Amino acid sequence: MTDKHSNSRETEQKKYLEILGDTIVPNQLLFSVIISVAVSLGGYNLGLWFFPSIASENMVASYSLLLGITGTVLSLVFCSFVFKPKRILIEEETSFESMKEVFEDLQLDVDEELALIENDPITKKELEELGVLEQFRALGGEVKK
Repeated sequence: MTDKHSNSRETEQKKYLEILGDTIVPNQLLFSVIISVAVSLGGYNLGLWFFPSIASENMVASYSLLLGITGTVLSLVFCSFVFKPKRILIEEETSFESMKEVFEDLQLDVDEELALIENDPITKKELEELGVLEQFRALGGEVKK
């Protein structure tokens, strides 16, 4: 029974891929690419067939390309409605500990970052309004200890 449960969990985890920082289902990506290519090339070829009867010969290729690009945009809109994003966003309160973890993970120098903030009045004002600047200053004092 545990093998069956662990197999379904592995299958569920293998279902998603991360490409360019976004989580996708590989089959949906494949279908999106196929749809986009088919509609784009279909629009271009349709233009090559249709436009010679209504446009001058030297403009047929340009109009056909424009129709192909329109097909690309339409397929983008269609795929965005059909294949919804799979990401899950979790909002958390910013705490002193979480800021400290982020700085350690990114290997940032707190004093450098604080100096940059202090020298930029717009950023300084925004962080003061959010109540984060005091946490930055406290984090800088914590690291010095």
